[in-house]
Amino acid sequence: MSMMVSRPDEEGSTTMRKVTWVSILLLFVPQVVFATITFHQLDGNTFTISHYVKWVGGRGQAMDLVYEKAASLCIAAGFTHLVIVEQESDKHGVANATVTVQFFQEDGEGRVACNVKASQDYITEAAKKLDKLGYKGPTTVEAPDESQANGNNCTVEQITAMVKAGLTDDQIRAACAEKK
Repeated sequence: MSMMVSRPDEEGSTTMRKVTWVSILLLFVPQVVFATITFHQLDGNTFTISHYVKWVGGRGQAMDLVYEKAASLCIAAGFTHLVIVEQESDKHGVANATVTVQFFQEDGEGRVACNVKASQDYITEAAKKLDKLGYKGPTTVEAPDESQANGNNCTVEQITAMVKAGLTDDQIRAACAEKK
């Protein structure tokens, strides 16, 4: 009488191992691998940058990554320092964070050096997106002068609110244009 010995299906076992490894990688690979840089230019040196957590993470992680993206965009745009004008984060199902920043060419009160937090991957990605958008490089940032009319009658906060409301660049320009 022969006895049948059951042996595990080697092909099924290999497939199960692959699925396990893929699952482990998805859980433990840093969020930055799946993240892309999302930004909107409000004026020559003011940008709004957003980060939406796509997998697992909280508000703290979302804020940390949006700061890294802002610093990287600062470098890619040709600036050296930034000031956070506005920031927000929330959690509706998944965490997200948005910052509005102004970039500068030199250090000053309240300014943070961009190279401290920037990452090469985000700098490269931001540079590609800036190039695709036709970005011409940093503009000279001067203190606003009351007698100087540059055609923009909106504050950074007003422009930020319009961006959040979904207005296009042309709509924002029209809304902020100097009335004659």
